[in-house]
Amino acid sequence: MNWNAIAQFVHLLAVVLWIGGIVFLDGFLAPLLRRALVQAQPRAQLLYVLFRNFFAAIWGAGAALVVTGYGMVFLHGGFGVLGAAQWVMVVLGSVMVLLALYIFFVPFLRMRAAVQRGDWTAACAQAGHIRLLSSVNIVLALPTIASGVWAVFGAPF
Repeated sequence: MNWNAIAQFVHLLAVVLWIGGIVFLDGFLAPLLRRALVQAQPRAQLLYVLFRNFFAAIWGAGAALVVTGYGMVFLHGGFGVLGAAQWVMVVLGSVMVLLALYIFFVPFLRMRAAVQRGDWTAACAQAGHIRLLSSVNIVLALPTIASGVWAVFGAPF
C-alpha cells in the first residue's frame, strides 16, 4: 500500500473542506446574511449555528492536515530533506492551523458566550472578528497551496 498517496489524498481533501468552507461561509454566505437579516438577533443566531457546525467538521480536517502533513515530512526523511517550497508549505500551513485554533478558542467562544447571554451586538461583532481572521487564513492559503503544487510539480519560474 502506498501510504504517501493515501496521505496526499487525505491532505488535499482536508484542504478542500477547510479552505472551501471558509470561502463559502465568509465570502458568500455571511455577506448575504448581513444584507438579508438586518436584525442582529436572527443573524447572530444563524451565524453561530453555522460556525459551530463548521468548526465541528474542521476539527477533523485540521487533525487530518496536521497528521498527514507532518507524516509526509517524516515519510520523506524529516525536516532536513525539505526543499524551499515544502518549507513554505509547512510553515504557512502551521501558522494557518494555529490561527484557526485562535479563531475557535477566542472569538468563537466569545461569540458563543454572547449568544448564550442574548448580547446580539457582541455576538455579531465576534462573527465579524471571525470573518476577518478567516480572511487572513484565505490569504495565507494562496501561497501555501501554491508552494504545495510547486513542491510536487516544480516552480513555474
